[in-house]
Amino acid sequence: MAWDKNEFRKRYNTLARIYDPGLGLYRAVGLRIETYRQETVAALQLRPGDTVVDLGCGTGLNFSYLHAAVGASGHIIGVDLTPAMLAKAKHRVQKAGWNNVTLIEADMSTFYLPPQANGILSTLALATVPDYGDVVAKVASSVNAGARIANFELQWPERWPTWLARLAVFLNRPAGVTPDIVRRRPATAIERYFEQVETRELYFGAAYICSGTAPKEN
Repeated sequence: MAWDKNEFRKRYNTLARIYDPGLGLYRAVGLRIETYRQETVAALQLRPGDTVVDLGCGTGLNFSYLHAAVGASGHIIGVDLTPAMLAKAKHRVQKAGWNNVTLIEADMSTFYLPPQANGILSTLALATVPDYGDVVAKVASSVNAGARIANFELQWPERWPTWLARLAVFLNRPAGVTPDIVRRRPATAIERYFEQVETRELYFGAAYICSGTAPKEN
């Protein structure tokens, strides 16, 4: 069973100090997580001066790619549920000397999205929210036409042997990955509420990147 929001906050407050090095597990099994983050950011088609919101920003692992895209004149808004993860993100921002990053402790389900946002990003976070469909719908209705959304997510690998898929989920359990979470598919909601949607499977079907454009009539 998936953790509830309070459990996520509690667990990730504990995991924050080892979260970044813990991603070495993905690299060890050939999942090119940094490359996938870069490609998800690229799918937003951001330009210098743009405003981008990173929903579930965690320790700020996307920020370097986002900063490269929007430049010093742009604005990065990082939203996360967990204070300890945001503390790590704040340290990352200060160390890099970025003056255009705003960090907000909030639940993405209730966070008020700035309508001027040009891009909405979520990597390995949107599927952890039970009402992810409502989150996607709210994004589509809040932003201006032409704004982009991009989501990188793990998913249940249908083509894998069942025992191997279950083992992969078990190994990811410390990060809150459960069978019901990987069976959630935010891409379906993006396909419903956005236009020009593109979905690309990664890592033999165990992950995907989905992106789309807000329609003219929200």
